[in-house]
Amino acid sequence: MTDLLSFLGAAFFLVFGVHRLTITRGSRADPAQRYVSGFALCMGPALLLNSPTVTGGLAADPVLDTAVMFVSHSLKLSGLAFLALVAYALKSPAAGRTALRRQARLAGAALAASLLLFLAAQPHTRGDELSVPDGHRWALAAFSALFAVYGAWCLLVLARELAGHAARTAPGLLRTGLRLMMLAAAFGAAWTAWALDDVLGDLRAGHQGVGEDMVSSLLGAITALLATGGATATLWGGPLGAPVRWLRAYRRYRALEPLWSALHRELPQIALDPSAAERRPGLRRAEFALYRRVIEIRDGHLALRPYFDADVDRWTAGAAEDGRPRQAVLEAATIAAALENKRAGRRHSAQGARTAGAAPQPPAAVAATVAAETAWLLEVTAAFTGSPAVADVRRRVRRAAAGPGGTAAAPDPRT
Repeated sequence: MTDLLSFLGAAFFLVFGVHRLTITRGSRADPAQRYVSGFALCMGPALLLNSPTVTGGLAADPVLDTAVMFVSHSLKLSGLAFLALVAYALKSPAAGRTALRRQARLAGAALAASLLLFLAAQPHTRGDELSVPDGHRWALAAFSALFAVYGAWCLLVLARELAGHAARTAPGLLRTGLRLMMLAAAFGAAWTAWALDDVLGDLRAGHQGVGEDMVSSLLGAITALLATGGATATLWGGPLGAPVRWLRAYRRYRALEPLWSALHRELPQIALDPSAAERRPGLRRAEFALYRRVIEIRDGHLALRPYFDADVDRWTAGAAEDGRPRQAVLEAATIAAALENKRAGRRHSAQGARTAGAAPQPPAAVAATVAAETAWLLEVTAAFTGSPAVADVRRRVRRAAAGPGGTAAAPDPRT
């Protein structure tokens, strides 16, 4: 399981890093994007080198195993330094060259100090553990602590800049991406701080594990996933977001089916494509099919106007609807009554038609977009199928259609 988490995190980092490096080449590329790709390309190999499979394979060569451990540690430290550079690139106004050079010198100092402490500790591998001789525990503990403190500082600087940008950004995919990156920084801080667990072991016993443990691998995989999601969030509305949009459109298409089917049975001419009217669309065509279904429902609504009943407003005036919007219930009841009248062949007089012509339409606040129309019609459909007031209107119209002493026609079980 630890191997799987390590490989998963490494794969996310490497794929993302290569992708960002490819699309940000050139002198005009955003520096923050280059630094992000540098972070990913450091952390991916570090996770691979720390995986139990790699550390287990190197156990037979203690010298090589120790060297690989330091390389992995240095890659992680370099990745964290790249994150600090990302924070400097995000500053408004942007940080100057002097600040960037200062940060680069600090990163270089941290790497140099790590190397000196590592050499002073005189470590050697024994199985899956790194051990130091007696009297050198302090150096190994300082080596681990330096990584935790410097890494936490880098992530704190980044989180502060991301929080400021998110607060200044309007709602949308960009702000979502910034918030995901903030979460990635938080999990990254926890991942980095987990190294402090090694400090206690270094001081107490003079050894620490060579590979990533379960907690560290899990935190690394989550950090990689959140960072990848945050950095690609602006693409979700495009190709990356297409499957989600298709699925959402398909579900809404299906949700409108009860209202559409009731209209289509009485008014088959509303189908813009009769050959596809009874077929469910594939996911790729769901958005277009939803657009067509909204138009067909609206066409059916208009075609029923001669059958609108002027009494519907009065019949539903006092109905308790368990939180359903009053306007949605009124429109659903108007459609239900008109369908019953059409089945009975009961057209209203010209005066009645003019009165019924004031039947409810979507509120003026509803924007003239497919999304807004769909949201409105979903409310109407829910009322059409589940509102007690709409069911009562159907019964009233059926009794009226039966006439005095007559027997109403058997209700359509599908409505």
